[in-house]
Amino acid sequence: MDAREEHHNSGTAGEDETRDCSARNNLLTFHAKLGLVKLKAIIFDLDGTILDNEEVYARAICAVLKRREISCEEVKHTSGIGVEENWVKMKADLGLREDPKSLASETEKFYLEHLGEVKVRPGFRELVHFLRREGIKVLLSTSSIRETAGLVLDTLKLGGLFDAKTFGDEVSRKKPAPDLFLKALQKEGLLPSQVLIIEDSPSGVSAGKAALTKTWVIKTERFTRNELAQADRVVGSFLELKNLLRT
Repeated sequence: MDAREEHHNSGTAGEDETRDCSARNNLLTFHAKLGLVKLKAIIFDLDGTILDNEEVYARAICAVLKRREISCEEVKHTSGIGVEENWVKMKADLGLREDPKSLASETEKFYLEHLGEVKVRPGFRELVHFLRREGIKVLLSTSSIRETAGLVLDTLKLGGLFDAKTFGDEVSRKKPAPDLFLKALQKEGLLPSQVLIIEDSPSGVSAGKAALTKTWVIKTERFTRNELAQADRVVGSFLELKNLLRT
């Protein structure tokens, strides 16, 4: 190796070390802004947050109602609480006689048949790669049952992006109760002060806050900022979140 090449490589290594040091300092600043001792993990919700799929679920519920000659124009499902839990609520509201579990199964069948219409929100995969480089765990907590969510994750090639997953059928209470997030913390031996939750819905925010965890939301068209007012912060996209982590 000649002197010029050695000088060039030395300079490149120095620049890389400077960038790594800067990134670490930025994250420490970010931890301080969040009020975290050290950010060790981010817990992501799936439906509506990682996935742009709420309209597909709305159509699935509508299709089930139409088969029973019930108009779905005035019916709006509650995001974040789980499909069966939505049917428990709608059964009472609409006077349905069928078992919510059966109605949920019919809904999930329609949803999976239209899975090709579901998209991963832009920037999510890039954010995950960034978090991995920074040594921050990527966790999933979803109200969806393991069978459905597992198939969705495999189909969209998302399953391998998470260090751990928690599904709706692992807890007795869904959102807005904090059980899903508390279960995720328990699995990884984490404290609420070491974690940031990323959600999209009021029920998800309520669950995160009830778990005593900093909770941010990805803003979508489904909810207004007023409906998300309980969140610690509202961000417009995963790209914005990634940039916040860097600055």
